[in-house]
Amino acid sequence: MREKLLIIHQGAIGDIVSIFPAIIRLKEKFRRIDAICKKSIGELASSLKLTDKFYPVEAAFFSSVFSDKADPRIADIFRSYDEIVLFSYSQELESIISGMVNRKIYRIHPRPDASLEIHTLNHVLYHLAENGLIPDAKWPETDYFARLSEQNEATNPYDRLKILIHPGSGSTRKNWPVSNFMETFEKFRTAGMNPEIIFGPAEKNLSEIFVRYLPAGSKIHILTDLSDFMTMLKQSDGFIGNDSGISHLAAFTGIPTVVIFGPSSPTRWKPFGRAVESIRPETDCKPCFETGETDCKEMKCLEGITPEMVINAFLKIKGLSENRYPG
Repeated sequence: MREKLLIIHQGAIGDIVSIFPAIIRLKEKFRRIDAICKKSIGELASSLKLTDKFYPVEAAFFSSVFSDKADPRIADIFRSYDEIVLFSYSQELESIISGMVNRKIYRIHPRPDASLEIHTLNHVLYHLAENGLIPDAKWPETDYFARLSEQNEATNPYDRLKILIHPGSGSTRKNWPVSNFMETFEKFRTAGMNPEIIFGPAEKNLSEIFVRYLPAGSKIHILTDLSDFMTMLKQSDGFIGNDSGISHLAAFTGIPTVVIFGPSSPTRWKPFGRAVESIRPETDCKPCFETGETDCKEMKCLEGITPEMVINAFLKIKGLSENRYPG
């Protein structure tokens, strides 16, 4: 087994959670894996035991890499690892690190070219295998989270009827209409399930709409950090959301997850998990979110998805018969 590997990734939660399965594969070959990434994501990866340690990319010592005089601490960190995987488009950053330390550096683009209908995870696994860091480009088994983390019934009481619904994402262009989420919420509630709405700290304006129009007593949460979200996932038995980093994380934990795709491509971004269904209707247009083609007058890709489609997909992956859903 090889010794110490450092992963450097400056991306957002969706970019990094989407390659968690690749880190699982790397753990087959390396005794220790640490990361330089955003603080909240580093804490998450450490809590899931995917990485042993992390350094926050927001720290001044890392930013100094781009200055005339780098902080000596960053060079010491780089030297303490045998090999470095750099997820970056920047050849300049690779050259800077190479100039600081005599270590093998593997630079991999964080995602495939936007014109290619290739899954991001396949892209990453291919390049890891090509460089001999893993034996092949196969996806890992999907029960990783279940084997890794035992359910703690005392502190995280599990509710098999609880379904988390996240109507937001990193871009309003990817968001399914609010009215559809509200209808889905109400259908689940009428069916005797316990739907709860969740938002991130940047989605306060969206949350106010749901507070105004959902029935009194509906549970609506604004989560300030990923640890709160992880706690709720452990208590729940389902998740429904748009294409977002939060959806990737929900799927990775293994709970039944339905992800609604519109202008983005499920071929490139379908989350990894044991029970995941991605929904995008057949349209005469191709996903345009990453290509910059934003002249759609009508969002047919999202408008063609109905609450019934989402609910039936969810019931299917939960192993429930569709006759439990009162149409």
